[in-house]
Amino acid sequence: MKRSWVVVLLALFASLAVVGTVLATHTPNPTNVITLSQRGTLTREVKYNGDGIKVQTKNPVDVVTAEVTFAKATSTTNGASSGWHNHPGPVFVVIRTGTLAVWDENCVKTTYSQGQSFFEAGPDESILVKNESATIDATAYATFIVPVGAGPLTTRTSHLCGITE
Repeated sequence: MKRSWVVVLLALFASLAVVGTVLATHTPNPTNVITLSQRGTLTREVKYNGDGIKVQTKNPVDVVTAEVTFAKATSTTNGASSGWHNHPGPVFVVIRTGTLAVWDENCVKTTYSQGQSFFEAGPDESILVKNESATIDATAYATFIVPVGAGPLTTRTSHLCGITE
């Protein structure tokens, strides 16, 4: 039974990453483009704990996938950024192309390149994601687990760390 949930979740995440619609969202730099691929409601409670992985939901949740493109910097613009934000639930991110710099609330910067991934913990963690490259756009795939009907992103008005968005 536990293995079947892993297979179901993996199949769900993979199948959701296909075709989508463009959604207008917070764009500190108008060259940051978010394309929502799919949104689906997981109606049954999930409990999985095995192979070093633990997944649990107590209520129905929506699983939302998106492709996010961060344009490169130009002579007149900074590279695209997400702006300071958080999410109503956890987010798994995989870098498809380029490199993204991620700052946490403590102003610690970590960079992630093609093929690497990172995790955002949800509402208690605010971050800024930015493409600092002047040569290549960066693209990432994100899988959000959020309460049913909730948006995947919450913007913050406060700018932390003195970073130019």
